[in-house]
Amino acid sequence: MIQPYAYLELKIDDVGMEGEGIAHAEEYTVFVPFALPGETVRAQTVTVNHRKRIAFARPIKILSASPDRVKPACPAFGVCGGCDYMHADYAAELKFKRQNLASILKKNAGLDTDISDVVPSDNPLGYRNKAQLVFGEKDGKTVLGFYRERTRTVKALADCPLHGAWMRPLISAVTDWANRNKLSAYSSDTRSGLLRHLVVRVLDGFASVTIVATSFSIPDTDGLVAALDKVFDERYSLGISENSSSGGKIMGDGYRYVLKRASDIVVDGVLVEVGPYSFFQVNDHIRKRVYERLIGMVSPCENTLFVDLYAGIGLTGIPIAKAGGRVINVEIVPEAVRDADKLYAANGVSDKVKNIAGDAADVLPRLIPEFSGRDVTVYIDPPRKGISSDMAKLLNTLAAESDFKLIYLSCNPATLSRDLKLLEAFKVVPPVIPFDMFPRTANLETLVYLQGK
Repeated sequence: MIQPYAYLELKIDDVGMEGEGIAHAEEYTVFVPFALPGETVRAQTVTVNHRKRIAFARPIKILSASPDRVKPACPAFGVCGGCDYMHADYAAELKFKRQNLASILKKNAGLDTDISDVVPSDNPLGYRNKAQLVFGEKDGKTVLGFYRERTRTVKALADCPLHGAWMRPLISAVTDWANRNKLSAYSSDTRSGLLRHLVVRVLDGFASVTIVATSFSIPDTDGLVAALDKVFDERYSLGISENSSSGGKIMGDGYRYVLKRASDIVVDGVLVEVGPYSFFQVNDHIRKRVYERLIGMVSPCENTLFVDLYAGIGLTGIPIAKAGGRVINVEIVPEAVRDADKLYAANGVSDKVKNIAGDAADVLPRLIPEFSGRDVTVYIDPPRKGISSDMAKLLNTLAAESDFKLIYLSCNPATLSRDLKLLEAFKVVPPVIPFDMFPRTANLETLVYLQGK
């Protein structure tokens, strides 16, 4: 019987949903992070569940390395908690992700269907257009970084290779400003401190920069502006989001601009304004590939009705509106709905859209009368937690009453598999298409086309 803190020599024979190696010993399944299939590793168990016959271990030494193992591009790999596959060759990473998607769809949803090869990112590094950094303290100084794996402890970073060349000078500029003004980092333990997060979105060279703090009263914002001018060559806006809550959400309910510059840019043929509440996929290259496939599934024309139930600022519906289709965007965040109104007006398609603020499960039943006589596509791109059971029941009910396509874009294979099982009134139209939106992490974006049975 395997006990906690035991040393084991393990042969890794599979890889798990979180990118961890999987081994078997004494009828136990043992999970070892940062180990690859085909490797022999020495590891120490950390926790053991005798009832389920599973154990979690930390790697001590790679005794026999896989040919898929590569040197990580980041010195903080394995510590900061941001990446899962930095130690693997990119082609192997894509293979593991497809295998895991197929496995979880079959296990959780009983779905054995055609799955395309994972659409690769053009670059597995430097692809992220958004960063959500955490303020912390180290050796009496304020630092920026990410939370260590499964903790609220901040790992200080000077750079992150998943982001663009702007990351290193940005971290340096903001931490220098914070320490020059002796500004404290917020502690969730003591619920004290000023600075919580630095949130940045960079699109087409323009940056939306937000300091999330417990108060709007931040000293020396002129000094911060001067520092950011050098990082982004004056192509940015700066604002403060006040978040004094004790919860885990990042952005607060209030927002004030310190500096607002014109931020209109063209993204995939759409004129957009880069703002603090604007939602865009984090990988520009993969976003284009996803939308190309999505638009192909919709085949928009003047008779199209496209209903986006988790719409954000409504970016997805713009090409449908430009093709003459009718778009209804539903979004629970009022600020995003206001941005959607501006977005459609700026692109000259205000007459083709209805932007609604509200919970999707409450709004959708009211939209059914508009389905009549239309080629309807209902599009869902929910957060990682997936859709609610109530939403699944509602969609099942509507499928019995109306004929429409259902397109599901998921960022979490686990909740996708659960939801596909709940959507019992629908059948999957193959192939399921995975996209590597988040290289070097275990996350995977998946596009699924469904029709009513």
